[in-house]
Amino acid sequence: MAAELHLRIVTPDRTIVDRKVAGVSFQGVDGSYGILPQHAPLMTAISNTGTATITELDGKSSELFVSDGFAQVQHNVLTLVCEAGEFAHEIDLERVKAAEAKAREKMAGLDRLSAEFLKAEASLRKALAREMLARRGSGSGTLG
Repeated sequence: MAAELHLRIVTPDRTIVDRKVAGVSFQGVDGSYGILPQHAPLMTAISNTGTATITELDGKSSELFVSDGFAQVQHNVLTLVCEAGEFAHEIDLERVKAAEAKAREKMAGLDRLSAEFLKAEASLRKALAREMLARRGSGSGTLG
């Protein structure tokens, strides 16, 4: 039997994934992580504009958007607790484009060093990451 890692991805709204996988990669705040079965114990923060790539037991992979949370590896279980998470096919492009436009509009009239600007900039990065993942998932490949 191939080595397996138990993956749980949870948000305040739902459990997105709770199954055995071959591996997972994701963006932490301090760099990229690749987690395989029998990984050493670990706890780290997840990037606020990242994606996670899940490698299934059959070798296929899928991507999802994960944001604002932490990752823990313990006893061959990887748990990602995220504020937001969704697979590419679940992302509503119209909603993402509206969020992008709103963030750009907010940023236009603000001082670049203000807390409001930084918050709007984070919202913009999140919207762009979600849009890129959704387009990659749909096969369009462009951000037009």
